[in-house]
Amino acid sequence: MPNQKQNLKYYIHLLYPFIKKDIGLLGFGLFAMLCTSALQLVYPLILANIVDKSIPSGNVSQMYRYGAMFIAAVLVSGALTYLQTILLSKLGVKVITKFKAQVFRHLLTLPVEWFNKQAVGELIARVESDAERVKALFSDLSIRIIGNLLFFIGIFLVMFLKEWHVAAYILPGIIVGVIAYYYLIKYLSKFYRQIREKNALVTAKITDYVQGVPIIQSLNLQNKVYNDLRNASDDKYKLETKTTYLEYGAQSFFMFLFEVFFIVMIIRITAPQIMAGIVTLGTLIVFIDYTYRMIWPLMSISENVMQIQRSFVSLKRILELNELQSEDEIFTGKRLPTFEHEIRFENVWFAYNNEDWVLKDISFTIPKGKKIALVGPSGSGKTTTVSLLCYFYQAQKGQILVDGVPLSEIDFRAWRRKIGLILQDVFLFPGSILENVRVYNDAISEEKVKEAINVVQLDEFIQEQRLGLDTELAERGQNISQGEKQLISFARALAFDAEIIVMDEATASVDPQTEARIQHSMERVFANKTVVVVAHRLTTILDADEILFFDKGRIIHRGTHQQLLKESSEYRKLVTLQMIGLEDTLG
Repeated sequence: MPNQKQNLKYYIHLLYPFIKKDIGLLGFGLFAMLCTSALQLVYPLILANIVDKSIPSGNVSQMYRYGAMFIAAVLVSGALTYLQTILLSKLGVKVITKFKAQVFRHLLTLPVEWFNKQAVGELIARVESDAERVKALFSDLSIRIIGNLLFFIGIFLVMFLKEWHVAAYILPGIIVGVIAYYYLIKYLSKFYRQIREKNALVTAKITDYVQGVPIIQSLNLQNKVYNDLRNASDDKYKLETKTTYLEYGAQSFFMFLFEVFFIVMIIRITAPQIMAGIVTLGTLIVFIDYTYRMIWPLMSISENVMQIQRSFVSLKRILELNELQSEDEIFTGKRLPTFEHEIRFENVWFAYNNEDWVLKDISFTIPKGKKIALVGPSGSGKTTTVSLLCYFYQAQKGQILVDGVPLSEIDFRAWRRKIGLILQDVFLFPGSILENVRVYNDAISEEKVKEAINVVQLDEFIQEQRLGLDTELAERGQNISQGEKQLISFARALAFDAEIIVMDEATASVDPQTEARIQHSMERVFANKTVVVVAHRLTTILDADEILFFDKGRIIHRGTHQQLLKESSEYRKLVTLQMIGLEDTLG
C-alpha cells in the first residue's frame, strides 16, 4: 500500500478508469458549484444595497430591481444545485456499479487457498457495504467540498474588501478552527476503520448463523448465538457512539464559537463605527450574514471531509482485495496439457503454514485410464493431495509431472478443464437442474445434459418432476436429497467431458441404498476415464487398481485391496471397522 503522502494520488490513479468516460459530469458539477457559490455571495450584497441605498433614498423602483435580482439569483442557484445533485447522483451509481463488478471479477481470480481463510460475511461486507460508502467519492459530495471551500474563501475575501480591519480580527479564530478540524479528522480516521472492521465481523456472524440455523435449532444454541451476535453488535455500537460523540461534540463547539463569539466580536467592533457614520448598517448586515454563512461551509467541509475519510477507509479495504495476487500471477505456466500416459508425484512436500508439513515426501503414479484410491485417517493428507492434483496449490518441494511436463509449466485453466471434481458437499447454484448440470455453460447442449442424466440413472427422478430439467432447485439444493445432489454432480462431470475424475468423500454422507445406486452409476461414468478417489467408505474402491494408505502426511502402504488385506494391519483394521465380510474376502 502507498504511504499517506501518496494516498490521494494513488487513489485517483486507480479510480480514474471508472470515471474517465463521464468526466464531463464531474466538470459540470464543479462548474455548477462555482456558479452557486458565486450567487450565494451576492445575496447579502444585494440586501446591503437595499438597506444602504434604496431605503434611505426612498427609491422603491430601485428596491424592486434589487429584489428581482435577489429572487433571480436564488432561482438560478436552486436550479443549478438540483441539476448538479441529480446528475452526480447518477454518476455515483453508475461508477460504483462498475467498481463493484471489477472487484468481484478480481475476487473470481483469487486462489482457493485465500478463500479457505475468509469468512463469507466479511467478503460480502467488503464488496457491498464498503463499496456503497465509496460511492460518496463519485457523488456530489466531492464537488461540495470544493464548492464549500471556495465559498468560504470568497466570503472572507468580500469581508476583507469591505472592512479589512474587521476581517483581520476574526482571521486568527478561523485559522485555529481549520487546524483543529484537521487534527480531529486525522484522529477520527482510525476509528472509522475499526467501525468498518466491526461491521464486517457482525455481517460475517449473521451470514454464518443464518446458514447454520438447522444445526443451531437442533442443538438448542439460540441463546448462545444470540448473545454472541449481541456482544459483537454492542462492541460496534460502543465504538460508533464514542466516535459520534467526538465528531459532533467538536462540531457543536465550533458552531458555538462562530455563532456567538464571532457575531459578538463583529457587533462590538462595528457598532461604534456605525454610530460615528464610518461604517454603514448594510455593512454590518453583510458581516453578520457572511459570518452565519461562513459557519455552514466550515461545518459542511468538516462533515464532508469526515464522510470522504470514511469512504477512503472503505476504499482502502476494497483495494486490499485488488492487491492480492490472482491465480494468473501465481500459476504462470503457459503450456497446454496433454495427458496420454501418466501423472507422477515426485517427492512432493506441502505445508499450508511455514514448514508445518501436511505432505512429506509423497511419490506415486496415476496411469491414464486407471483408478487410484487414497485412504487413511482424517488429517493424513488425502484431500491436500487431490488439491495439488487440481492445481489449487503449488508444492513447496518436489514436483508433479504430467507426461513428464511439470504441472507448474502447464496452463492451470486448461489443466482444470480436464478434471471433473466431485465433492462430498455438492454445491448447487440457484437455478434449474439443467443449469446446475452444465453450470451456465451454453456450449453444452440440452441433449448432452440429458445423456449425462441418463448415464448416472437420474432420468427417473427428472421425469417425476413437473418441469423436468427446468425444475428450480432451492438454495444449496435443499429441496432434493443428498443422493440426488451427488448424481447431479456426477452428471456435471460427465457433461463436461472430464478426462480425470476426482472424488473426495463423494459418498460419505449418503445412505447405503443410495450409495449402491451411485456405485452402479460410477461404473458407467468412469469407463475409460482416469479416476482418483478419496474415500472412507471402502465399498467404492474395492476395484481400484492401486490403493494408497496415508498416515501423518506419508504413504505408508500401497497395493490392491487384496494385497493390503494381507500386508497392512492398518488397512485390515479399517476394513474390519466398516463391517466388510473379511472372512468372505480372504476366502
